[in-house]
Amino acid sequence: MKKILFIVLVLCTFGVTYALNPAFNEMVELREASQSFYTQKNYGKAAKCLEQFIQQYTELPDSLQTQVNLTGIYYNLACYNALAGRKRAAINAFDKYVDLVVGEQEIDYGFICRDTDLNSIRSDKRFVAAMQRLGEWGDYKTILQKAPGYAAADCDSLPGFYYANPNDCNLVHLRQYYNLDSIAGAGDEISKIINLMAWVHNTVRHDGGSSWPEERTAMAMIELCRNENRGVNCRMLAMILNECYLAMGFKSRYITCMPKNMVSDCHVINAVYSVTLDKWVWMDPSFNAYVTDENGTLLSIAEVRKRIREGGDYFLNEDANWNNREKQTKESYLDRYMAKNFYYLEAVSQNIYGAEWKHDGHPGQYYINLIPVGQPNNRSFQTTDEEWFWQSPYK
Repeated sequence: MKKILFIVLVLCTFGVTYALNPAFNEMVELREASQSFYTQKNYGKAAKCLEQFIQQYTELPDSLQTQVNLTGIYYNLACYNALAGRKRAAINAFDKYVDLVVGEQEIDYGFICRDTDLNSIRSDKRFVAAMQRLGEWGDYKTILQKAPGYAAADCDSLPGFYYANPNDCNLVHLRQYYNLDSIAGAGDEISKIINLMAWVHNTVRHDGGSSWPEERTAMAMIELCRNENRGVNCRMLAMILNECYLAMGFKSRYITCMPKNMVSDCHVINAVYSVTLDKWVWMDPSFNAYVTDENGTLLSIAEVRKRIREGGDYFLNEDANWNNREKQTKESYLDRYMAKNFYYLEAVSQNIYGAEWKHDGHPGQYYINLIPVGQPNNRSFQTTDEEWFWQSPYK
């Protein structure tokens, strides 16, 4: 297996800094040599290369050490030593890896559990203890399963949810300009919901590092991406799709899905209300993704979260992908990424054209959070009442 996920040498300034510091040359050569020896199954030499890499790192100035991420180096060193039969050295390296990632970096805990390179040390009590510590930080599915549940609460003081009328002049223009009726198609309600999501996914690519436009409306963001050949982040994609749904007469929200411990990111997807199914259904334009049960019926965010926590089948659509380049799997997208991001959920109160575009005449926006009992976050409006949060827009 491997090791692409874990060989992480972050020479951020690989240009000028790299050229002026030839020590980086030697470190890169050592890293590449370790990979070559690993491929040749010469695990002792592979480990020796990484030990020399770490020694070179200790001799760098502090300003340059900050440009090197050692977590992947220590992980691979643990693997190489384990394969070479050097169990104590392997466990020492794995302990160091855990020290570096816990509280600092997101991980693929499932991959580590499956990695056969570590099999020779899995029964060692020190390794077991390290894995337990690692799991408490990065076993996102288990963390979600152990989270407190929801409970009914008094929500009278919270802002209500509002959904724009499709006859709003801006939404009418959006619908006509992009011919959304044709995009949605002449099929049933479910097919229209999926077709609109797929259109947004294929029209605007996802780019998590993109900057925000001044005007935060669907048309402004779509045209900006076309004119500048750029993408937008998951929040902007969900906002675009939200306005498309509203323009087509669907009640829709975009939902910010957040982890228990924020490290690098959260994710934003859509919940659109299906009258046919009488519930909110999951749509994710960043990954062209939706989730179904064993009968092929669309599931809601609440249903998927519950099934992850309590058990039950859930299935990712076969054509889920990132930017039409990388296929998504249930294990990576749902069991790891979304399980991480299902601790807190947030919705805006005003689901309108330009929901977060601050300009004269905007009614103002409130952010309402659904949280587990006893797990408050730093948001202004929050509730533990799941039924209230997911109330039908027609009640």
